Amino acid sequence: MKPVLSLIVILFLSSISLAQSTANNLQHDVERCNDAFESGTIEDIKLNFPLVEQQGIILAMQKGKYQRKKGQSQIVKVYRDSALVLLTGTFVIGNSGDETDYSNIYSGIYVFKPVKGTWVMTSKLPVDRLNHLKAHRIGLKIAPVDGTIAVRDTMEILTREKYGFLLALNHRAKIENVQLNRKKAHFVFDGGILWVKSSAGMKEQLILAYTLKVDNDPKNENSGYFDSNFGHVREQFYWHPFFNFSSSNDLADFQLRASIPSAYHITTGLRQTDRIVDDQRIITAKSPYATFALSLYYDKEWEVKTLDKGNYKFQIFGNKTFKPTPDTLYQSFSKTNDLLIEKFGKPQGNYLCIVQNRSKDFPIWLNRSNDMIVAGNHGGFIITNRAMSPLAPFGHEVAHAWTRPVGPATNFLREGWASFAEAYLLEKSFGDTTVSRFMASYKSLYFKGGFDGKSSLWDDASNNGVSYYKGVWVLYMLRDQLGKAVFDKGLKAFIQSKKQMDISLFIKSLSEAAGTDVKHVVEPWIKSKQVPHVGALITEKELSISQEGDVFVFPIDIAFMLQDNRIVRKTFNISKNLQSFQLDGFSKNDIKSIKIDPDNKLLIKIMSETSP
Repeated sequence: MKPVLSLIVILFLSSISLAQSTANNLQHDVERCNDAFESGTIEDIKLNFPLVEQQGIILAMQKGKYQRKKGQSQIVKVYRDSALVLLTGTFVIGNSGDETDYSNIYSGIYVFKPVKGTWVMTSKLPVDRLNHLKAHRIGLKIAPVDGTIAVRDTMEILTREKYGFLLALNHRAKIENVQLNRKKAHFVFDGGILWVKSSAGMKEQLILAYTLKVDNDPKNENSGYFDSNFGHVREQFYWHPFFNFSSSNDLADFQLRASIPSAYHITTGLRQTDRIVDDQRIITAKSPYATFALSLYYDKEWEVKTLDKGNYKFQIFGNKTFKPTPDTLYQSFSKTNDLLIEKFGKPQGNYLCIVQNRSKDFPIWLNRSNDMIVAGNHGGFIITNRAMSPLAPFGHEVAHAWTRPVGPATNFLREGWASFAEAYLLEKSFGDTTVSRFMASYKSLYFKGGFDGKSSLWDDASNNGVSYYKGVWVLYMLRDQLGKAVFDKGLKAFIQSKKQMDISLFIKSLSEAAGTDVKHVVEPWIKSKQVPHVGALITEKELSISQEGDVFVFPIDIAFMLQDNRIVRKTFNISKNLQSFQLDGFSKNDIKSIKIDPDNKLLIKIMSETSP
């Protein structure tokens, strides 16, 4: 018995020693990553961060000579063949909201695996992979003179990750209290993320209290700016916690109670009640539908105008100089709303507010957040039929109420749709010629902006512009390819569906309207970074049409200029990289020249038009 017992003891001690050695090696490799993040050379960064997205952002920050500050790290779980590790770090670029946005590309939970005696990161877990954020009950106190907000956010969460719960939050927040089910929680807050140790499979209450100093640089105020007269924090300032801008897992119900000195007006884009208590203005609001995040604006000079359209409440938060006038804005909203309802059905919600942002000193519609359209200091124009670039920017923002998408291609379904609605409003106001000029200008912006070959609609989470320019073209081409009646039926079904608005529902709605699966038609336009690069070649009695790269399925028109000056138009259905078609009725010798897509109906790049 003694030899067996000795062997068991030896094996037990060996396993402890191996576990300690493994943990020590992992800790060493984690620290190596931290050091490479903060001060590593290009070679160090490439060696320690093999993941494309993380390596890319760190190298970009190094190239821009922005400071990188490593944050706290923690080994969360260790398994036989892998480990979960929390890494955090901050990019210092000027505005804490922008810093948090970029830092979140890096900070988070990583999977490490042992490879040839060292631990190597193999993937980063999406913050919204399994966890759910279901509700916020926010108490908010705004101090404009101090430039601060104090937040107490009581959240309902559901943890399904073994590592716990992860949220994005402005990295300058000063955490005062974190409680899980009314008990002090174990947490790490750094690099723009809050990690809380919570139990998988549990619905829990997470209470978070903090203060946050808001930036006040007038030259860098896009995501957040506070001064003693006016200010704002947009969603991307991460002034309250959430996951990201396209997740379905943090679409949450909001209840809000906010206070600000009574000299100011305030709005978050939710339909609100407003009262004065002592020297404080108190607003209370509740979201009519689940949403991922709120924006907040306040101003000392605003006058609030309320104009109702049936049960629809329309409000304007602007000072005396804000244009257009309240009556003009209401009339424009009413007309736009009626046109879109007639074509696509009713939007969600029954509220819209127009908000003046005095930190932007030029006349333009800036953005939309939930049921709030934000303009610069001098307002914005409604619609224009100018020669080179007709636009309906106000209608674009109003149209956002019709889609609230999530998942991949979110911004295609958001911004591409709004640009398509803009084209529809231009058509109703000025006719088809104006729409053609609008589409031509957006095609030019797509190619001149350098999007072709670099950006896909599927991966446009950062909303870099491709969803506006390519997105509207995809919808425009699908309408032409499927036929207006079929396309309109499918698009309206998508918009009016009570299901989650994602790209799969969009394709399903079009397919049901068409009576056939259109996935193979739609997906290449959504997923490919490049539009078709098309060439045509005439042989004796054949036309060969080529497209480079990914295969797209679409009809293409070609105009043949014949020797007798007649023009013959033919349509060819493309579904391969190279296809040949018989030239019925004439041959190579009859043709003087050819023109691909003569009516500019496609977003394509013409590589060659080889005449006989």
